[in-house]
Amino acid sequence: MNTILAMITEMDASSWILIFSLGLLFFAFSGLRRQQQQTRANTERLQRTQNDLRALISASLGMGERMLEVERRQRRLAERQEQLDIYDAANQPYEQAIRMAQNGSKTDELVDICGLSETEAELIKIMHRLDKAG
Repeated sequence: MNTILAMITEMDASSWILIFSLGLLFFAFSGLRRQQQQTRANTERLQRTQNDLRALISASLGMGERMLEVERRQRRLAERQEQLDIYDAANQPYEQAIRMAQNGSKTDELVDICGLSETEAELIKIMHRLDKAG
């Protein structure tokens, strides 16, 4: 212990400056190492975030394509439903006329109630008569 004290008391200013400089250098390198570790951690975090973002964008694009396909299908179904509604509306007078003819209604009644021409009404009555006979 005495030798250490003796060495310390015998050191001149340049030795103290050297020791102080070495201490500063040690702290600077320690800080640099921490900074590099932090930079690496931030780089890894950024890479993970970018990967997550790419995955989200990809999923979003896929979902967008699926939504467009669902919308196209919905439009086609709506158009098909409209066509079926038009078909049903166009055939409704004939269906009613057939039921009336099956119940024995006269041609004039088919024309007045169902809005058919006289020829159409007669044709339905003839067809109905053939159905009953057959």
